[in-house]
Amino acid sequence: MGQVPSRQRVFISYAHDDEKHVDKVREFRQFLRSSGIDADMDLPAAERRQDWAVWMLRGIRDSRHVIVVASPAYKRRAEGDAAPGEGAGVQWEARLLRNIVYENPDAALDKVIPVVLPGESPADLPLWLGGSTHTYYSLEDFTADSADPLLRLLTGRPYATMPELEPGAQPPLPTQQPPPPSFRLPEQRALVDALMGVPALRRLDSRHELLAEMGEILGLGGPFEVREDSDARTHLRDLVRRIGRTRLTPDVALKAMYLALEDIAPDDIGTERVRALLVAGGLVLGEE
Repeated sequence: MGQVPSRQRVFISYAHDDEKHVDKVREFRQFLRSSGIDADMDLPAAERRQDWAVWMLRGIRDSRHVIVVASPAYKRRAEGDAAPGEGAGVQWEARLLRNIVYENPDAALDKVIPVVLPGESPADLPLWLGGSTHTYYSLEDFTADSADPLLRLLTGRPYATMPELEPGAQPPLPTQQPPPPSFRLPEQRALVDALMGVPALRRLDSRHELLAEMGEILGLGGPFEVREDSDARTHLRDLVRRIGRTRLTPDVALKAMYLALEDIAPDDIGTERVRALLVAGGLVLGEE
């Protein structure tokens, strides 16, 4: 994916859990900047004296987006469970962000962006950001492929655009129904691990069969398109990412994936584990 410069500033709000976490956030900021995004965090500013309360206020106020980085310390401090003085900067930033969410929830959906860095958990995002009912962006690594949905959001580039209707063209088909309120997309790593537990999917021909059957179930006129890779885990990870970004709703694509898998490996314990993971996320798959 080519880099597209963005003049809109992005402020990164995070906690200093430990040196490893700080290094990860620093690497994330560098990745964003190398992708053409004007991302800012506290470390460069700390090289000179600051009125930190004013610096944080301006950082949040003057930025197009504020990224909230999930971590145990951030969640504790942002939800008011930390002692006074513990992580005072995060407590102050979180207070400012909570006000944005409280005063204008719709604007906050666009302004405040929850992000889960590699190895972290969405459970460590503050509850006032919406929990499992709201979108968050999970990165498996700092690559353009893994961060594609986040980068598109930050640079204002849609994943797909609707072409203009030609004169006399038939109206477009009705859009897919949204997922049920109880549905949530499984964690990418957990779903890939579950799929890797199906021995048949370690073979490239079986993965081809899975994608072909998914396309047939979804009425695509061809296989469900995923970038091919001879490495099973990489191929399945790309499938899961593609499902998360499909024009179809993810629940429809996941159901097609499971039905195809059930046809390929019907009595496999790995298939049952995939089913259990999807059902736990609220996907309706019918009777046992």
